[in-house]
Amino acid sequence: MKLLNKFSLFIVIFSILLLGQTGCEEYLDEQPLTDLSEAAFWQNEKHAMLALTGCYRMSNVGNNSYTNEYLIMESMTDNAGYKHGSVGVIYSGYVREGDSQAVQPIWNRAYATIFKCNYFLENIDKVEMDAAKKAEVIGEVKFLRAYEYFYLSTLYGAVPLITNVLTIEEANSQSRTPQKDVQDFAIQELTSAAPDLPAERPESERGRIVRAAAYGIKGRLLMTQKNWSEAAAAFKSAMDLNVHIIDPRYKELFSEVGESSKENILFTNCLAGLYGNSHNQRNYHPDFYGGYSESFLYQGLIDAFPMNDGLPIDESPLYDPANPFDNRDPRLYASVFLPFYTEFRGKVYDPTNELEGLVGATGYGQKKMVTEDYEGDWGSSGDDIIRMRYAEILLGYLESKLEAGDAITQSLLDETINKVRGRAAVNLPPVTETNPAELREIVRNERRIEFSQEEFIRWWDLRRWGIFVESVNRKFYGLKLTDDPENYTEYTVETVGKYRGHKIVLDKTGSIDSKYELLPIPIYEININPSLEQNPGY
Repeated sequence: MKLLNKFSLFIVIFSILLLGQTGCEEYLDEQPLTDLSEAAFWQNEKHAMLALTGCYRMSNVGNNSYTNEYLIMESMTDNAGYKHGSVGVIYSGYVREGDSQAVQPIWNRAYATIFKCNYFLENIDKVEMDAAKKAEVIGEVKFLRAYEYFYLSTLYGAVPLITNVLTIEEANSQSRTPQKDVQDFAIQELTSAAPDLPAERPESERGRIVRAAAYGIKGRLLMTQKNWSEAAAAFKSAMDLNVHIIDPRYKELFSEVGESSKENILFTNCLAGLYGNSHNQRNYHPDFYGGYSESFLYQGLIDAFPMNDGLPIDESPLYDPANPFDNRDPRLYASVFLPFYTEFRGKVYDPTNELEGLVGATGYGQKKMVTEDYEGDWGSSGDDIIRMRYAEILLGYLESKLEAGDAITQSLLDETINKVRGRAAVNLPPVTETNPAELREIVRNERRIEFSQEEFIRWWDLRRWGIFVESVNRKFYGLKLTDDPENYTEYTVETVGKYRGHKIVLDKTGSIDSKYELLPIPIYEININPSLEQNPGY
């Protein structure tokens, strides 16, 4: 592994790296930088908190740096396409063994964090501090390590499970541990950590791990393993804390004004201009409003949003094909720039330039994370990066109960999905369907629209449901351009079927197979360590 290969250097400079974090000035005054040593570092609670900060800083939870990771993940689903996207660029360019945009950086970040966490856990007992406080920080570090293993095992499958600091020789001879073993370890760590984590934190500690996060990620892992009863129990533990809520707002949750919402459970705490979010206000902004137009949404996602009577567009009497955006689920208006319909910053969204100039343009822009009245630096906003919301706890609980074969009652629906759909900003009629087969489709669609454009949830869902290939191995469409496709020549449009007259944005038919359900192991790591076997198909 690339970063583990730097083991000896990392040990020497580890404390120095930690002292580059917030709050280090006093210690630098006390001890000359040249005199730092491992023995001098692990002396008191202040040192422990600096080390904890170092574990957070590079982790998936603490990392704010922008790469194409999230955009590429979403473009590997049926929700959206990446700017300039094509089958060749996305699947042969980025998701390949030598990729430096997602494949290698995710691996690097995860194992660098795991190294820091292992080092922390092997040394924390040297520090004399309050026992409860020590248990809390150990719980945080166990969570961070378990989260990395959740992420790695979901994306790459079997990965090396490393739970102690290694020598260079040991690091370069690790083999892949079966996926289930990695996930079982993460589940055990989360179970161990949860009781020592606080249920809630003061504003001064916002961004640090809370107990519901441990229950939530444990639930995700158990859902991945289809261990439905235990997954339901994990989510119920989070619910029983009575700390988190479904916020009456929706759009605001993804901007600075909503960052203190009790719906947010796990997130990266960003600070404008200092430790900012580099993509919400710049990369997702449509070109029409001066942004980069990095992500375009497909027609299939637009059609997944129901009408405001709660019914799908092909069942509701409110749906008018001539006015397809009227009377829709309010989350559609909060999440999507709709062509020639959305008014934003005093102008109606016109995607004409995107359609003409950007490969992969659909006419639908990503609005969910873009703030209308934002006036700061577009490349460094204070918008937190949301990793898990309470809505996921409730929908995860319902899905787990459903798949476990438990009785579905109206009370259960009202406790879960109807709280999500019933928030004041959405206010859809309650779900009353209790037939398992019918409810399964409702729950899956609810996840799609509630969490659209949020990190990697759709990618994870498609894979764990076993429908990835059928969902992605197809044509993808943009807005409807004509009622006379046979005589339309400006863009390539569909001539038959449901999407007759719609722009054909990307045809992935025949290019997607099951190998893309996992990322490849980075070729750089295999070159260093031949014991790492590549995933099938790469």
